[in-house]
Amino acid sequence: MFERVTTSIMSFGNFTPEQVTTVLDRLKPVSVTKGDCLIREGQVCRTFYFVDRGAFRHYTVQENGEEATLNLFIKGEWLLEYKSFMVQQASENIIQAVTDSEVFSLSMWDFHDLVRLSEGYLRMGRILENAIRNQDFQHNRLSPEEKYEQLLLTRPELLQHFPLKHIASYLGMTPETLSRIRKKISS
Repeated sequence: MFERVTTSIMSFGNFTPEQVTTVLDRLKPVSVTKGDCLIREGQVCRTFYFVDRGAFRHYTVQENGEEATLNLFIKGEWLLEYKSFMVQQASENIIQAVTDSEVFSLSMWDFHDLVRLSEGYLRMGRILENAIRNQDFQHNRLSPEEKYEQLLLTRPELLQHFPLKHIASYLGMTPETLSRIRKKISS
């Protein structure tokens, strides 16, 4: 049950089996139905989540009513609404399950308790870095083709879990542009 999350925790540093167990004891399993939200607009994010099964989309609703995908998460990844978590203010964004999913939650209070037990747990703060590292597509200066090629190199599994309209939005392009690029690359 804790195989993937144990592997992820170990990737943050050389934790002893006892230290890993201490973290696992604080994790709470949560089932999320497709379409349900982990974070809603206006809610303050006070929890890290580890995706054990399923897929999530992190998005915002723009002034014109259109949705813009900020990030995509699949099994084996940690997620949170970074800005809301860091400043403890209401989120402007939404994190929604794209499929029926299972996550493990770790509250910020439990995380702080872990750090009080041992400063070694501060290494788990890399969860924050990992949760935002995949947003590079919106802010980089790559061409649409380069963005898609980078996605194929770094996160090709996203194509199996999300509709192309969400992939296109994540890459900062229209679905039509993504279709043209995919057709060009495949030929």
